[in-house]
Amino acid sequence: MNGKLKKLISLFAGMMLLVSCGDVNGGKADAAKQEVNLNEIEQKYPVAYKNEGEVVPVDTLKVAVVSSSPYKGIFNGFLYSSGIDNEFMQYTMNGAFPTNPDFTLVLDSDETPIKVTVNPEEKTVTYKINPKFKWSNGEPVTTKDIVKTYEIVANQKYIESSSSSRFNKNRKKIVGIQEYNEGKADKISGLEVIDDSTMKIHLTEVTPSVYWGGNFVSEFVNAKQFEGVPMDKIIESPALRKNPLSYGPYYIKDIVQGEKVIFEANPYYYRGEPKIKTIEMEILPPSQQVAAIKSGKYDIVFSPELNIFPEIENLDNINILARKAMYFSYLGFHVGKWDAEKNEVITDPNSKMYDINLKRAMAYAIDNDSIAKQFYHGLAMRAPSPIAPIFTQLRNPEVDGFKIDIEKAKKILDDAGYKDVDGDGIREGKDGKPFKINLAMMSGSEIQEPLSQYYIQQWKSIGLNVELVDGRLLDFNNFYDRLKADDPAIDCFFAAFGYGTDPQQMSLFGKNSQFNKSRYTSETFEKALEAQISPEALDEAKRIEIYHNYDKIFMEELPVAPQLNKMEYIVVNKRVKEYDWKYDTDMKEFDWSKIEVTAKEPISDSKN
Repeated sequence: MNGKLKKLISLFAGMMLLVSCGDVNGGKADAAKQEVNLNEIEQKYPVAYKNEGEVVPVDTLKVAVVSSSPYKGIFNGFLYSSGIDNEFMQYTMNGAFPTNPDFTLVLDSDETPIKVTVNPEEKTVTYKINPKFKWSNGEPVTTKDIVKTYEIVANQKYIESSSSSRFNKNRKKIVGIQEYNEGKADKISGLEVIDDSTMKIHLTEVTPSVYWGGNFVSEFVNAKQFEGVPMDKIIESPALRKNPLSYGPYYIKDIVQGEKVIFEANPYYYRGEPKIKTIEMEILPPSQQVAAIKSGKYDIVFSPELNIFPEIENLDNINILARKAMYFSYLGFHVGKWDAEKNEVITDPNSKMYDINLKRAMAYAIDNDSIAKQFYHGLAMRAPSPIAPIFTQLRNPEVDGFKIDIEKAKKILDDAGYKDVDGDGIREGKDGKPFKINLAMMSGSEIQEPLSQYYIQQWKSIGLNVELVDGRLLDFNNFYDRLKADDPAIDCFFAAFGYGTDPQQMSLFGKNSQFNKSRYTSETFEKALEAQISPEALDEAKRIEIYHNYDKIFMEELPVAPQLNKMEYIVVNKRVKEYDWKYDTDMKEFDWSKIEVTAKEPISDSKN
């Protein structure tokens, strides 16, 4: 047994002791002991740095993305469905719409790739494409590219063949897009093309999402590449999988499917040709990440796991850049299915996991404060709310998530009629029959196995029989494929998502959202979501009131149980002269076209 695994098993045993003995008071976590100050971590590990070394010319930058699964390889910054794919694209191929520090779109700027102008009275948004904004083949980005992207996203054949999550109620604010989706029109009437570089988007109403970009497509396809490709074949087309054009600083030159992508500098990049010619970006298995970082195998490592932080924080060959993650993990309850023809969730009130009492009891049995502190070394915190932590004003201060309370969990189940009929310590269902819950959970990190056993043990302590689906952890792609397919073998699951820059949650939990993996909807909940994308929400005070009310309704109905928010960090080898990882892209000086290095090869740790 290796040392790491022994350490994790010891940690798991410590967690069991913590929950069963004196570190919790009456089953309630000591909040003062468990509180995590994420601001202190940000101060200790700034999100940007610059060193004074002399620049050394090199041809290749080496980048890794830590993942236990291969990437899927859908190479478009809006059509992708896997966060792993996005890691490969977000700094190499994307960048149509710079944002401000508050995540709103940069408006009325002649310096951005597309000048965006909002006319609230007309209910229109005008795009004027910068003549410098070009594809990697030298041809200009045109309004044809923008229109083609919308036509793909809203086409029902594409949606069904790709299981796309992008056509949601927020995008239905575009005039005529619903009629196009239903096959009643052969084009989207609200996309008014004036010429190759100018267009107007007509909206049914102007809401906050107009300014945060949530109504719109955020990245584009090249229309010429998709000429003649049937909509139900786009997801497998070479234009998406093998040789997509790029308007970012780099374009794809070569692919080793699922493992590696080689990017070449885009000579037509609108901010100037990149300093380094080639980017080699590849999947790095979690088991190899510490050794690779110590040896200086890579210049940049994305998505390093939180559990390795103590092993690398004192290495002398790297800079660690940290920020609050746009991340939310949750316990989901499978209560329905997805209707692909209607593009909507169908909730079954008779499903096993629909009972709000069962959901609350399971949530109260988990000590996320201790998980954050012990498994994630203080780089995570219990999520009090589904709202992104950066939008602090929108969170309801009266909503504080779930703090562990074993006795409360037991009483909830008792009162709801889940009784231990035969005295074996395990509760039967409300009908008196044996009751088992099947849990789906992903593999990957070394902490996943002890965490899964912790959850199962905690639920056993309140009398619930929970077992892993197939008796094991599931691979990332298999896990999400089965969730998408509404696998009836899955009763509940642990999952996560990355927040978008628009704080509205209609696209995550709405009736028409494929991202709604629990398949939960109700009239009250949908109304609370719709309020977020209403014109009334343009008023700041009203918007805060709407989100505070949403938080309250969310916790009353519990479509999912909030688990963790967390920090994220990247590892940058000290030979990289400068790196800026701030969220806002408001025309800041740094992007990947500006990367330079101060040594011929990545630097290894001196103690390695």
